[in-house]
Amino acid sequence: MGCGTIVRFGVIAVLFQMGLGHWVVPPALLPENSRGPFPAKVVQIKSLQQLEMTYQINGEGADLDPKGVFIIDKSSGWISVTQSLDREKKASYRLTVHAKGTSMNVEEKPLEIFINVIDQNDNRPEFTQNPFNGSVTEAAGRGDVFMQVTATDADDPNTYNAEVWFSIISQDPPVPKMFGINNKTGEIFVQETGFDKEICSKYTLTIQAADLQGQGMSTIGSAIITITDSNDNAPQFEKSSYTVSVPEHKVGAVVARLPVTDEDEPGSPAWSTKYRIISGDENEFFNVSTGPSQLEGIITIVKPLDLEKNKQFVLSVIVENDDPFVGALPTATTTVTVNMKRYIRMPIFGNENYRMGEVTWLQLRQIRLSYLVPNGFTEDSSCTPGFDLEEFIFKVHRDHLPKGKQIGRVVFNNCDGRTRALFQSADKRFAVRTDGIVTLKRQVTLYEHHKMFAIHAWDSSGKKHTVSVRVVESPSDGLVLTFPKSAKRQKREWVTPDSSFPENSRGPFPAQVVQIKSDFVKETPMTYTITGEGVDVDPKGIFTIDQQGWIYVIQALDREKKASYKLTAHAKGTYMNVEEKPRELVINVIDQNDNRPEFVQNPFNGNVPEAAKNGDVFMQVTATDADDPKTYNAEVWYSIVSQDPPVPKPMMFGINEITGGIYVKEASLDRLVCSKYTLTIQAADLQGTGMSSTGSAVITVTDSNNNAPQFEKPSYTVSVPENKVGVVVARLPVTDEDEVGSPAWSTKYRIISGDKNGFFNVSTGPSQLEGIITTVKPLDFEKTRQYFLSVIVENDEPFVGALHTATTTVTVNVQDVNEPPEFIPKEKTISVAEDIPVGSDLVTFTATDPDTAKTQIITYKISSDPQNWLSITETGLVKVIKEMDREALVNKDGKYKVIVLAMDDEKPPATGTGTLVIDLQDVNDNRPYIVEKSFKTCNRDSTPVLLSIMDKDGDPFGPPFRVVPVGDTGKNWSATMNETMLVLLLLMFMRRSGKKEEPLLPDDDVRDTIYYYDEEGGGEDDQDFDLSVLHRGLDNRPDVFRNDVAPTFLPAPMYRPRPANPEEIGTFIDDNLKAADTDPTAPPYDSLLVFDYEGGGSEAGSLSSLNSDSSGPDQDYDFLHEWGPRFRKLADMYGGGED
Repeated sequence: MGCGTIVRFGVIAVLFQMGLGHWVVPPALLPENSRGPFPAKVVQIKSLQQLEMTYQINGEGADLDPKGVFIIDKSSGWISVTQSLDREKKASYRLTVHAKGTSMNVEEKPLEIFINVIDQNDNRPEFTQNPFNGSVTEAAGRGDVFMQVTATDADDPNTYNAEVWFSIISQDPPVPKMFGINNKTGEIFVQETGFDKEICSKYTLTIQAADLQGQGMSTIGSAIITITDSNDNAPQFEKSSYTVSVPEHKVGAVVARLPVTDEDEPGSPAWSTKYRIISGDENEFFNVSTGPSQLEGIITIVKPLDLEKNKQFVLSVIVENDDPFVGALPTATTTVTVNMKRYIRMPIFGNENYRMGEVTWLQLRQIRLSYLVPNGFTEDSSCTPGFDLEEFIFKVHRDHLPKGKQIGRVVFNNCDGRTRALFQSADKRFAVRTDGIVTLKRQVTLYEHHKMFAIHAWDSSGKKHTVSVRVVESPSDGLVLTFPKSAKRQKREWVTPDSSFPENSRGPFPAQVVQIKSDFVKETPMTYTITGEGVDVDPKGIFTIDQQGWIYVIQALDREKKASYKLTAHAKGTYMNVEEKPRELVINVIDQNDNRPEFVQNPFNGNVPEAAKNGDVFMQVTATDADDPKTYNAEVWYSIVSQDPPVPKPMMFGINEITGGIYVKEASLDRLVCSKYTLTIQAADLQGTGMSSTGSAVITVTDSNNNAPQFEKPSYTVSVPENKVGVVVARLPVTDEDEVGSPAWSTKYRIISGDKNGFFNVSTGPSQLEGIITTVKPLDFEKTRQYFLSVIVENDEPFVGALHTATTTVTVNVQDVNEPPEFIPKEKTISVAEDIPVGSDLVTFTATDPDTAKTQIITYKISSDPQNWLSITETGLVKVIKEMDREALVNKDGKYKVIVLAMDDEKPPATGTGTLVIDLQDVNDNRPYIVEKSFKTCNRDSTPVLLSIMDKDGDPFGPPFRVVPVGDTGKNWSATMNETMLVLLLLMFMRRSGKKEEPLLPDDDVRDTIYYYDEEGGGEDDQDFDLSVLHRGLDNRPDVFRNDVAPTFLPAPMYRPRPANPEEIGTFIDDNLKAADTDPTAPPYDSLLVFDYEGGGSEAGSLSSLNSDSSGPDQDYDFLHEWGPRFRKLADMYGGGED
């Protein structure tokens, strides 16, 4: 639960029901080392009583030690924490909240709240000893592990905050690097072979232990390694074989002791021994370890032996040294034969009748199966019957325990191998089974959150044993959220607290986060699902949910990548058609200190004058930390690690640990003694005690500023034209006697009076000894004709002592400039009908002259009038001189733009520009027309033809249209309108005509052998023709066969010769026709040479669907000009008018 969560007594979604009507609040989570401010709100308690209530808390952190950590607002119910928490001092707090009526006798049942403290990485690892001592033989091989260093961390062991990794920082003597270290275990191993005790008998390693897997807070320790002689003697068993007997079911019993001898140096790794069972124990019933003398192997039982399964074991045991052998040495082994024994011992009962519930000891003598001692078993004299613990503590997660609940198990050892016993509970509400499981006979309430009672058991001799059992309530580690079900609850607008999970968790994964519960689960099994961030929205696959409603996180989280996840939980009946309303959950990632501070630059550079005083701050270093800025994890403090050179004193400078400001600590700087210092700066989080980074600050000692700069002249008078921005007004040179290039020599300038409206700016020129005044706003002669500026000069570095500051006066005279007339507005829009009569006055479009001090005459002219429709008088009156057309291409959306110039009478004149926009209103001045000029159609089986009709006028002078066939067209066609399309329908074929057509040319023309047809099938006289007529005039063009034209001869194009094969005539004609089209010397009427006479004598009439003779005069043939050269003559013939 975070700040803003409201917990209500009795019915609240963040509570989960345990037993009948009792609710438990899930624990609140607070990170340790919070920066505050304090008091900080944690959770609000709210009673549903519609009365004024008074709230109070007691318990740990309230009225119990540590007192005063938590307080509650009596009227609002807000619980607040008053100070920063420390998990290493106390990891959780248990509070009880009370609510009573302020003026009425009503009281809520006390409500318990647990507040858990989330760990932060605020503890450095600590080595368990320092130094560590170890030895390695000269003959050790690469990779041989010979010693281990260990370190502990007081942070939470379940987090990376306490996961310590190791590294070797240095080795002395340094070369070569002989050793390596396992960064996780701390085991030190041989990295390079070739040890020689005579050359170097001892090495010292500097070891670093750092948490966060080596990336966090660190500690330095040392390991001292002694080089020893090599292992050239193998240990030997004193006997080659052993035979022993052991009882079954006895775990921990010593089976055999195996003494050995070794001739190597006592106490060295070449002398100490270790043992292994190499055969005979496939099921691992036995273990062999080294005895305290280091020259003895001890075999013990680690699993119960069963005579019915194995009566004998034959073990083979090998002995080795901790150091590997030098060369090939024989390894000693011994054989241990282990025989099993069985003992039988019947229970011995006295004459008294001990009552255990309803069973007496006399009756128990008749019971054999469950309580008989195994046959052949002999009691080990070292075993004493009794309970395993002096007190059994059973933890439960609620104080109302239901009937039948199992709360734990007691263990009683009878020393006879039996796994069951007879128990009796002193509290009749609890029952104890023969296997030690403790259950409840009826519902039990734990008053004061715990319960103590005794359990009795009797051993085989009849002796009574008693143990104490304590049942304590422990808060659940999980948060259970229930779906609101009733409408009444929904009206209360329950608040679901955000769940939290720390980043960098070590797992194991999946790890439980929160549990979702539906009230429907009492009626039917429910299926739970989740959606949202971390599930099916990127980053996907981080959270899952099981069918008990537990939400799990399956991997470590990183707050710096994503600080919170918003999920939606769903619950549906598995077998019934029931469904909960989706519920939103927020899982916040709790920050851990897993990021080092990073300097924003490295190195930092700064200057300090010789005359600086103690405490003078002259530069600042800064570092950032990616951790949560609301925690100490990101609170970076600074410190100076070293100063180079350390003269005249080793600490000439100090640093503000919080801001990083570097200041003078010793006011004795001398540039001649030392002109530059380098400081090594450390930035560390957790207020300087956490993870750290180092950087450097380079400090240059400069001369002190004991000479003020001086203007060369005390005053200046300049003139500046008006309306100019960025123009240089004046240059103000100065002199300075300080060191050239130093901050005490470079200058800066300020205008201290005379420019209250900010028309001017003064800046430092490139030489650093010049002030340059420029205009930053247009000056206006008509408003202000003169300015008096007072300018001051200073150094970049403050003066040492009281120095006189130099000033100069600059008088700026503003020059009048002829300014162009201004149209107001610059663009004027008027609306007129497009058919406005020629000569009409359109509008007066005039400009004003900003030069009020002058008397000037303004004249006008039109600069841009694309259609030449308008004129303008000298007084600005615009008139219509030509008919205007709204449909002209130059218009856009019916608007026509004209550019008008206004000129004064200066020499040269100043010109202003204005735009006149004429919005032409449409009139019906355009006829509709058919877009398609011609079309082709078959005169058989004709289909309707769609033609498009357009009208350049707009609404309402456009569609709908009416169409009527013209002339003879109406005989064969009908016309109808289909929206904007004209539909033409061929009604009938024209009857065949028997009229013979005469040739177009006289019979004696050179083309008299070319025939024409007025039918589609050809005539009877067309089979005999001379192809040479088509070819004449093409070969080399020697002659022209027209009597009335003499064309100019140009270079002949490439024409194909007549083919010998008649089948190629078609191709021949097409190719030469293309050549003629591109021939610039071809006569314009050369098309008359082509098939203008198709023969005569046919009786077939002409078949045509269109009578062009009758309709020709009414048609527009201008479009034929667009069809290319071969149609140009046709266009001239039909489209050229009467001529």
